[in-house]
Order: sequence, then structure tokens, then C-alpha cells
Amino acid sequence: RRLDSEILTLVKDMAPQLVKDMGSGAVFVTQGMSGVQETFADNCGDGSHVKNLMPFGQSSGLGKGDDINAGGDIEERDEVFGLVGDIYVTVGGDGEVSQI
Repeated sequence: RRLDSEILTLVKDMAPQLVKDMGSGAVFVTQGMSGVQETFADNCGDGSHVKNLMPFGQSSGLGKGDDINAGGDIEERDEVFGLVGDIYVTVGGDGEVSQI
């Protein structure tokens, strides 16, 4: 789909700029999902600023960033995710994304 392609292009362009603008102390937390989050992580330089928040016992499988476990399931992980950030950037998604 064209929209999906445009969104991924936006994320590819946005990720390195955020790393540059936010500085060396910034940490970018994903929920370890393919698509937008994986594209973001892949384009955040060497991935040293990326953390993928995953339920205990699960791994993201993303090529960049470190997995950090929190919560026993996706719902608990989402709750933790909603508490750890100072700034949240959402691209695409549905109403569920905006609730986190």
C-alpha cells in the first residue's frame, strides 16, 4: 500500500534526525514490533540508544537495540511502556496506539 510505504519512508527519515536532535543521552523505547517500530530501530544509527520493551520470556527479534523485559504479558508491558517515556512519538496505528 502506498500509505504504508509513505509512513515507512517518514520513519526512516525521522529516526536519525531524532537521534541527532535529542543527543547522546536519549533512549528510544519500542515495543519490539515489526513494521514502523522495526524501521525506526533500524534507522537509529548503531542501535545503542534503542531499547525494546518486551514481556518476560519474550524477545523482539529486532536487529537493533537491547531487549528489556517488563510485565508478564502484552497488557502489563503496555502499562509499563506508558510510564517510562517523557515524549511519545506515534506514527500510523489505530485508536489502541493512542491509548498507550
